Amino acid sequence: MTVRAESDFADDILGSLDGGELNGLIAGLTDEQYDLFGGRDFVSVVSGILSGELRLDFSDVLSFVLSAVGSSLSSLAALLASVVGIAVVCSATGAFGGGRTEGIRKAVHFAAAACITVVAGIAAMSMFVMCADTLSALSAQINVLAPLLLTLMAGTGGTNTASVFSPTVSVLTSGLFNLISSVLMPMLIAAFVFGAIAGITGEVGLGKMSSFMRSSVKWLFGTGFFLLSAVMSVQGITASVFDGLSVRGAKFAIGKYVPVIGGYMSDGFNLIVSGGIAVRNALGYAALLLLLLTILPAVMQIAVFALCLKLAAALTEPLGGGVIGGVLQNMGKTASLAGGVMFGAGFLHFVFVLILMAAGNVFI
Repeated sequence: MTVRAESDFADDILGSLDGGELNGLIAGLTDEQYDLFGGRDFVSVVSGILSGELRLDFSDVLSFVLSAVGSSLSSLAALLASVVGIAVVCSATGAFGGGRTEGIRKAVHFAAAACITVVAGIAAMSMFVMCADTLSALSAQINVLAPLLLTLMAGTGGTNTASVFSPTVSVLTSGLFNLISSVLMPMLIAAFVFGAIAGITGEVGLGKMSSFMRSSVKWLFGTGFFLLSAVMSVQGITASVFDGLSVRGAKFAIGKYVPVIGGYMSDGFNLIVSGGIAVRNALGYAALLLLLLTILPAVMQIAVFALCLKLAAALTEPLGGGVIGGVLQNMGKTASLAGGVMFGAGFLHFVFVLILMAAGNVFI
């Protein structure tokens, strides 16, 4: 009887969700991502999670990751082949032109490094555009899903916790994500360009400027990451404790001081709170699943791109491409840092949703 009533209450909450806005979040998923998400609309996925019908297996996630790595490798194979091919041609030109002057040899290496920079730079620009699109998708997910989670939290007794976390939504989207897309990513693009130019021309100043920008990105993002995660954890724990005391006090007062029907009202209160928490956790689970489907392909593609650049640098070094190897090495460092920033942004989003899911469980 109780389980049926709780299920009916959860269905009422699901029916009140704005399916159009939620479905807009999954509109940009690929067919493979959509199938892994459940192959249905967002509210139906939440309902399937709530009923236990929809489960995510580790094998499914591993298969998705391997598929993302495989597609990235196939798309970047042409880049790797082009870079190595240019290095081979440059090395062969130097070998067959033994009588050439040092100036001509340097000019050949400069032209080869410039060609490789253009080829790798086009792929890098695509990578940075993908980073911007991914950050925009993460921001949209938080702006849509976090208010729903906070509303369900407040409706189940977590008023203080919801009020504490409400500003965190704007801090994440308007603060940290804007910092990444408006400041850190342009700095990484500049570091990428300066590193490439420094590798081609041998300008020490540009190389140091590239290194300085990478270090600045690390410090800025690391500081923001630490402060935001620390504040979220401490405030969430403190606020949820007070809310738990308030809810338990309300249930005690209803059960003891309302005559005749106090016990029934207390049980009904438990029923409402449990149903709301079940829906909130199912919605949070769907939010985490959508996050993984959004962030994993981006991180995998950046990781494969960085590894391709470093592998190309290692392959061109025996061919006498010291200049080419330096260019590729600097590019690889910047790409690796971009991947770390994207992973950190996704991890903060993940932790935020987890805290929202766990904070309200103390109310029952």
